[in-house]
Amino acid sequence: MVCSLLEKIELLHAAGTQFSPPHAGEIVKNLYDILNVIDEKGLALLAFDGIVVAATTFAAEKGGVFHRPGLARWLATSIIVLSLAAAALCLGVSEISYRFFQYVECSTPDKLDFSNEITHLASLVDWRTAYFQIAWLFSIIAIPLFLVMFSISLNWRKQSSS
Repeated sequence: MVCSLLEKIELLHAAGTQFSPPHAGEIVKNLYDILNVIDEKGLALLAFDGIVVAATTFAAEKGGVFHRPGLARWLATSIIVLSLAAAALCLGVSEISYRFFQYVECSTPDKLDFSNEITHLASLVDWRTAYFQIAWLFSIIAIPLFLVMFSISLNWRKQSSS
């Protein structure tokens, strides 16, 4: 039996509706709560990566890093690429990739089967956690690279002024 999202929501709140598996509503709610936490952390990391790109660009331009070949230019480019890759992964963390309750089946007029929905949501939690962890690692690598690049650009600034 195929039913619309509205019908699924009505059945979800109707008295006497049977759920498969038992406590499916609580399981789905917990999975959505986990996805929300990952999403919030991903958005915070996305903002951080934007700041890192802006700070790197500003510091590199002020230090003349982009106009000279060498380690500092390579570091600035690497920091920007790492931060942009992390930002792209964060966008993957926050993606809404399907309709809500798309995989919930109305097996009978008084029963909702959440088995496929739970499997799909658990898979999303796994993938988005992996995306976030990789993005976080890229961002963590970019921080010491930024400090080294900034230090080199300051040294070049001092050398060129004397």
